Amino acid sequence: MVLVGKQSFDVDRVLLALLATCLRLHALLHHSYTLPPGALLTGGERFDYIVVGAGAAGAAAAARLAAAGAQVLLVEAGTDPTYISKIPSAAMFLLGSELDWQYQTIPNNVSCLSSRGGQCRLSRGKCLGGSTSINYMLYTRGNRQDFHDMPVSGWTWDDLKPYFLKYEGLQDLNLLPSSSKPYHNTSGTMRIGFFDDSQNPWHSRLMRSYMSLGLPENLDVNADSQIGVSQLIGYVHDGERMSTARGYLAREDVKRTLKIAKNALCTGVIIDRRNIARGVTVVQGLLKLKVYARREVILSAGAIGTPQILMLSGVGPAKHLHNLGIPIKVDLPGVGANMTDHVLPLILAQVDQSNRIHDDVKKLATWTDQLAQLLVTRSGPLTSNGLTDVSVFMNSHCYDFTRRKLLNVSFDGSDCELPNLQIIHAYIERNLLPAAKHVFQRITGFNDDVVEQVVKANENHALIVISPVVLSPHSVGYVRLASSDPGVHPAIFPNYLSDERDVDEMMFSIRIIEQLMETPLFRKRNATLLHLELPGCPGISEDRSGYWRCYSRHVTSAVFHSAGTCALGAVVDARLRVRGVRRLRAADLGVLPRAPRASTAAAAIALGERLADMLLEDDTAAGL
Repeated sequence: MVLVGKQSFDVDRVLLALLATCLRLHALLHHSYTLPPGALLTGGERFDYIVVGAGAAGAAAAARLAAAGAQVLLVEAGTDPTYISKIPSAAMFLLGSELDWQYQTIPNNVSCLSSRGGQCRLSRGKCLGGSTSINYMLYTRGNRQDFHDMPVSGWTWDDLKPYFLKYEGLQDLNLLPSSSKPYHNTSGTMRIGFFDDSQNPWHSRLMRSYMSLGLPENLDVNADSQIGVSQLIGYVHDGERMSTARGYLAREDVKRTLKIAKNALCTGVIIDRRNIARGVTVVQGLLKLKVYARREVILSAGAIGTPQILMLSGVGPAKHLHNLGIPIKVDLPGVGANMTDHVLPLILAQVDQSNRIHDDVKKLATWTDQLAQLLVTRSGPLTSNGLTDVSVFMNSHCYDFTRRKLLNVSFDGSDCELPNLQIIHAYIERNLLPAAKHVFQRITGFNDDVVEQVVKANENHALIVISPVVLSPHSVGYVRLASSDPGVHPAIFPNYLSDERDVDEMMFSIRIIEQLMETPLFRKRNATLLHLELPGCPGISEDRSGYWRCYSRHVTSAVFHSAGTCALGAVVDARLRVRGVRRLRAADLGVLPRAPRASTAAAAIALGERLADMLLEDDTAAGL
């Protein structure tokens, strides 16, 4: 609170309001691209292809097919992303917003215990670009080994690498080592590069502190090795987010031919008596419509949406469909099964304690400069990703806690080049949360007690959010229908931390973070971990291990990288055709048996690219 004469005002509330106003002005001043208009459907329309879902894979597949001359309808339940989604630093405000499906999950009583209702939040994008319009924009492909253990042939890293390269338009190859050149492309439709400088001193402090723990610096996690401390490149170009809406759907050659139905909910696939997909049913506004595909229907509604649509169409576990009164087309038990997701315990480090009045005056001046820079030059800290592009990939079983050094030999025989842990970061300015408490609760889903404790800590300290991601979780869940009504969200049971081994992995990562707090740069600034008081958990001083195991089950967060629900081999074949139904394919993260060891947007886009090639190859073979 700053005093002006006899009046006072809350600097953070003023700054948040000022930021919102400037973002609107930014949107008016900078028209870097335009998205295609939405189309109102009429019943009975026919297209060569119908693609359901305008996210990472769906936008890529639809755009490539349209650019090749096919008549394509893209069906999207949401509409255009908002102006705020363009600004990289505003990513945190998008989770739980109107651009998010805002899925809730079924509690399993061993995870997310301090979330409201014991339900884990599960965000997925509901707009053009899908989750690429609301995520943190990190470009990481995963480990090559992720693509060598597939249950079908033709899905190795060598098979997929051309599709990663096809869409990649790396703008900063000159900033990477010369050895990176074979791993990148500079001319693809998705422009990527390094984020602008956040001007946060903790950016370099984090990297130096991790390296002081014996972790190597890795200048390019998408090249020869993932392991080490990195500054990641991301889906960002000219100071704005590069979603698939921007990279694919805003292309002039695509806008001329692609028809996009926005605010159009696909309620099922039309499957005839011979089990051939003929089209889809759609609700757009008050209208219930049927539209038809001459060639094929493609489901790219994500690892949650695609199995839901399949089951609504009669493709899935027969007993489950029978119980809901849905006529069975194909008994396919793998639909909705085998759901896995990256998961983490949210750790908070208290840093940068300072004099509040002096700090508020300084903050007001700094933010004013940054907002001006955003408006005038479309650059500066507000076009950065904060601390989120600082990332660590490592195999925690190769870390020697005594010597504080990452080794090339593991303690359990595992491959040290195969990471089981990624650590990502964010920064919360001191005293920001009291003015944005509802936003923090919306983003995290935590209950009032946890939110109040974090807000209290933030009054006098800035917070570094440290997110140690379990990259190879053992816990498995499922997606089922909650109702035969397509407007009802599906029943999602991710079942996080049901396998104790996932908590074991979290314990390794927390020990590393505790040692991070003991590094010279953190000790110099009296950094400490925030030990929340949680019901049923022992005190940290009486039982450190017991406290952190309990903490991990309370403050559990999903990473929104769900996979496996329409897996290769179980639901789709090697050419992504849904088993038992002709002219129906699926392409999204659900077809991967497990998520790659990284952020998943890169793999999802590659899937869309590959599917488009498969369809065009089949058209050529058929003489179409």
